[in-house]
Amino acid sequence: MRNAVILLACLLGVVVIAGCGGGGGGNGGELSKADYEQQMQALQADLGASGNELQQAFSDPQDIPAMAAGLNQAADLLDEASQNLDGIEPPEDVADAHQTMVDKTSAAADKVREFADTVENASLAELQERLAEFQDIDEFGQLETAVNDIQAKGYNIGGS
Repeated sequence: MRNAVILLACLLGVVVIAGCGGGGGGNGGELSKADYEQQMQALQADLGASGNELQQAFSDPQDIPAMAAGLNQAADLLDEASQNLDGIEPPEDVADAHQTMVDKTSAAADKVREFADTVENASLAELQERLAEFQDIDEFGQLETAVNDIQAKGYNIGGS
């Protein structure tokens, strides 16, 4: 179970890096690089604070209801991040990676909710089996790749 907490913390880190605040450019068009970077950094503090709250939910691995609630909260954060990302019109050179972040953040939210249901309802043996599946969720790696692709193009979108 500790591995799931570590994995979720990493996922939230990706969402913090990918977080943005508000919609696209002032006229609804493609943002400049500087404006895109600013919007991508804007929600980072809020998501970081939410991530800290979630860590408390995972502080006692024996508290299954708190863990399930924490996973559902994480899924809600992922949905919110996906919606915020979808409201931005990125510069053309990062549009594909940005769309991947929108899509995979939403898909990851669904996977986290499924895992929350497993935590709440499964036997220990089932939970251990699903934990291995949870650690291999494709969307997490694809999100990280998209963030890395944007950063490799010289964008400072927050994080490391």
